[in-house]
Amino acid sequence: MTRAVPPDRWLSRIWPLRVERRGRGEEGFAEFVVCLPVFFLLVICGIQFALWSHASHLARAAAEQGSQVASAYGSSQSAGSQAAYQFINTTGPGTLTGPQVASTTLSGGVAQVTVTGRAQALIPWFDLTVSATSDAPIQEYRPN
Repeated sequence: MTRAVPPDRWLSRIWPLRVERRGRGEEGFAEFVVCLPVFFLLVICGIQFALWSHASHLARAAAEQGSQVASAYGSSQSAGSQAAYQFINTTGPGTLTGPQVASTTLSGGVAQVTVTGRAQALIPWFDLTVSATSDAPIQEYRPN
C-alpha cells in the first residue's frame, strides 16, 4: 500500500521553483499602488490616440468631400467649403473641435481644400491639432 504524499512535497518535486508568498503583504500592496496609476495612464493614452486618429480621419474625409464638390462642373470654392463643414457637422459633430476650412484654386485647374481643427483632449495640456488637405482637378467643358 502506498502512502499519500502531502501536496506541498508533491508540488515541490514537480515545480522546484516555488514562490514563497508569506510576509509580502505590504510589498504586494506597494506594487499595486505603483502599478495601478501607470496602468490607468496607459489606458488614457490609448483612448487619446484613438480620439486623435478618428479626428484625423474625419478631417481627411471632409477635405476629400470638399475638394470633390469644389472641383465639380459649375461649382465654386465656397460650395466646397460648405460641403466640408456639412460633412463634419453630419458625421462627427463633437469629434473635431473648432474646424476651419480653406478652399483655394491652384494653378493648372486644381481645387484644394484644407481642413484644420483640434481633436478632443482627455489630457488637458495636449494640443492635438489635426490638418488634412485634398486636391482634385476642376472639371470643365472644353470644346474641340
